[in-house]
Amino acid sequence: MNMDSDNEKEEFKKKLDALKPKKKKLAVPEGFLESAKSYEGKVEAVKIISEREKDRVILIFKKMIAQGREDAIRIEREKEVARKADDARAAEEKKRKLEAEKNAKKSLFGRKK
Repeated sequence: MNMDSDNEKEEFKKKLDALKPKKKKLAVPEGFLESAKSYEGKVEAVKIISEREKDRVILIFKKMIAQGREDAIRIEREKEVARKADDARAAEEKKRKLEAEKNAKKSLFGRKK
């Protein structure tokens, strides 16, 4: 019974692996970008790679844009939390000052004989 379930698991894993998309190798020779010496050569190499691998370049930019949006949302949330904390501190300080003024007035009026 145990061996049958192990065999079934192995077969299932093999089927899953067969269905997974295989990583496509870059259609550009290895070290193509590194062999470009000048800035212009590197720019030209990037142009050639991006022309040959348009879909991959598009996906990379989409991921970068999505990550940028997520970062912007996170930063705005952090700013809002900081703003609320600053407002709470300012309100607490104002409350302390008013309390101190009230206590000072009480002590001034209380000293009269």
